[in-house]
Amino acid sequence: MITRIPWQAAVWRPLRQRSGASVLAIIGIALGVALGLAIALINIQAVSDFSSGLRRLSGQADLALTAPGRGFPEHWYVRLSLSRGVAVAAPEIRLLAPVLHPAHKGMLHILGIDAFQAARMGQPLLPFDRHNPLAVLTPEHIALSPAALAHLGLQVGDTLTLNADGQPRTLRIIGELPDVGGSGAFGVMDIAAVQWLWGRVGALNQVDLRLRPGTSIGDFLAQWRDHLPVGAVLQSPAQQGRVAADASRAYRVNLLVLSLVALFTGAFLVYSTLAMGVVRQRQQLALLRVLGLRRREIVLAVLLQGAVLGLPGALLGLPLGVLAAWLALARMGGDLGAGYFSATALHLQWHPGLMLIFFVAGLGAALTGAFLPAWETSRATPALALRAGAEEQASQQHQHPWIGLLLLGLALAGSLAPAIHGIPYLAYGAVACLLFALLFLLAPLLRGLTRLFPLPHAPVWRLALAQLRGAPGRAAQSLAAVVVAFSLVVAMAVMVGSFRDSVANWLTDILRADLYVQAGMNRDSFLPHGAAHQLCALPNVRACSPLRRVTLNLLPGHPPVMLLARGMDISDPERELQLLHALSVGPHQPPPVWISEILAGTSGWQVGQVIHLPLGGQERVVTIAGIYRDYAYQEGSVSIPIQQYRAWSGDDAVNGVALWLRPGAAIPATLRDLRQTLPDGSRLLVATPKEIRLKSLQIFNQSFAATYALEAVAMVIGLLGVSSGFGAQTLMRRNEYAMLRHLGLRRRDLRTLLFAEGSILSLFGILIGGALGMAISVILIEVVNPQSFHWHMGFHPSWPLLLTLSAILWLASTATMVLAGQRVIRQTAAVLHDD
Repeated sequence: MITRIPWQAAVWRPLRQRSGASVLAIIGIALGVALGLAIALINIQAVSDFSSGLRRLSGQADLALTAPGRGFPEHWYVRLSLSRGVAVAAPEIRLLAPVLHPAHKGMLHILGIDAFQAARMGQPLLPFDRHNPLAVLTPEHIALSPAALAHLGLQVGDTLTLNADGQPRTLRIIGELPDVGGSGAFGVMDIAAVQWLWGRVGALNQVDLRLRPGTSIGDFLAQWRDHLPVGAVLQSPAQQGRVAADASRAYRVNLLVLSLVALFTGAFLVYSTLAMGVVRQRQQLALLRVLGLRRREIVLAVLLQGAVLGLPGALLGLPLGVLAAWLALARMGGDLGAGYFSATALHLQWHPGLMLIFFVAGLGAALTGAFLPAWETSRATPALALRAGAEEQASQQHQHPWIGLLLLGLALAGSLAPAIHGIPYLAYGAVACLLFALLFLLAPLLRGLTRLFPLPHAPVWRLALAQLRGAPGRAAQSLAAVVVAFSLVVAMAVMVGSFRDSVANWLTDILRADLYVQAGMNRDSFLPHGAAHQLCALPNVRACSPLRRVTLNLLPGHPPVMLLARGMDISDPERELQLLHALSVGPHQPPPVWISEILAGTSGWQVGQVIHLPLGGQERVVTIAGIYRDYAYQEGSVSIPIQQYRAWSGDDAVNGVALWLRPGAAIPATLRDLRQTLPDGSRLLVATPKEIRLKSLQIFNQSFAATYALEAVAMVIGLLGVSSGFGAQTLMRRNEYAMLRHLGLRRRDLRTLLFAEGSILSLFGILIGGALGMAISVILIEVVNPQSFHWHMGFHPSWPLLLTLSAILWLASTATMVLAGQRVIRQTAAVLHDD
């Protein structure tokens, strides 16, 4: 019974005696709970706001017919509005427009609506000011959402200049739209004005439908499923939200798992703290056993120590997590830089159930870290535990390396297993198995490493290495949390560094032109008509490649993919693509296209397979001639010769042009020719490969800001483990140091001994943690990333960064050992007298 446990003697007093280590363990749990809760809150808020914003913008719509790219002919709106079962049909055009004034404000989402049908649909797309309800029908008028007004720094009545189909268009802001949470920054115009200004006359890309009462959505979908425009999808707003959420699910799960690394490390910190604590408390617990406490009560006493550490840690982590989520949403938006959701700052909402889950997780992590020390302590024989110097002997008795080997086997099996519903759950389990295997294999590894090195001739260093040889179990207890934290830091650093180097190498390989001219960074930014031909005809240009970007619906239940129509040579596609697999397509086969590695992984398509592309209102039959690497488009891409695209689609618009200069031609002179040839050349984005590479890597760093923060927190917890484990080991051995002092060692000899032990132990921790981190990074790079995102990367460890992290850990370890030993050295006489 719990009432039989002497609370003061068995639970509270041991923690008070190790107050420093206890506080560090509480902080470790708090950081783990805070980080995991923050990421989970951000994920839930981003998906919730996106879905609710989509539903509110849809008003009372039951279904929406959508098509990316150029959309579909507007006669489909007439057909649907006259269809039996449809009460209201509201046509829309959605596109992205570059903002020219105010400058440097990026892109603005534009919604072209039929104001009368939108009002019937109940869509919040009309401005508050209704004094002139027909003002929105004027082509030069626009209404902006509150987020757009705030982002642009404008007010009602101001003017705004957009790039519309390659031409600057100045619009007057006539009103502010109702606030629709999660919809971000957007503007609303009359649909006819958008069609005219952006060259979309006769085209739509969305029609919202509200069905008549009694009409079944399922029956309506079945009726129209085989009669939709080519490339269009008919689905409910809820289904649209699920598609968007599923597209980001792998990213969100991956980020959440990485955030739980801190909580996992906190559990090992609790383990290290209590493992060292029960060694110091061993005789007291053995005496309690002699006085009548049973084994399960000893287990419960140590578990209560873990609960005392976990309870305040979890409680402290909850407000810290909410604060971290609020700051991240305010600065980075709901996508944390990944680009899945709007980067507009979201309003954080309370999720008591989620907070309860992470409170329980924090408490559970502490109890998990306490279980193994509790179980090992309960198995100790009281008579043996009461003897002085029996700690290491008992530690050796309770080592079970076969469990560690079994966990290694499970880790290997998990790393070879396929993903489950697109998420590599078993690969994550393999990482956990590797970390838990460390608990059972660390002492044997330390024993083996110490025997690999010969005993040095210097007496103090010889004594330090001999001590580690004789007591590897005690050293393993103090080193466990440090090794785990360092291994996870190494794994994340290697994974992110490898990905960054792979992206840099990919950019170097594909950016082979001398200049790149773009109208903007999205598919709705076009060069002025005829500008591409003028650029290719510049005197210094020897070759050029125009580019057209169009989105296509290729895979049911997945977001649209990007079609890249390039001025590519079919006989030499590697001029613009980094091919991974390729074959030659014969003249009697369907025309060739090339798909990205991501699209190949998502669809399961292979080289040589015949597929259909929805272009020009028809299903075009093509042959996959190759698979190429592409990190730019997260949902996948298809590359096709631009001549073939124009022949099928009739679309001669161009988003950008790559220019190869003649030998000896100077870039500044070419830029002068460009601006003289094109009157609006100053509005174009012109960049060299070096500039694009630099900007892309800056975007990469922003996208991985959350991962960098996770690395930093894991490193902080590792340093907490250093302070806790090494400090506790030094204090626990004060009798040993006092005896050495009595036998003739000087104080400076003891300091040298402490430095030697700290250096050797931290070196072994760095070697073991580094090797474990490399193994985990291989799983992350070769299994987790391909299964989650369908891309591959090279293995490129950043050795300078790893050496820097190792040096920090070594300095912290040796400094902790020496500083903790200073107090012990000063008290050697008193300690020896008491002993």
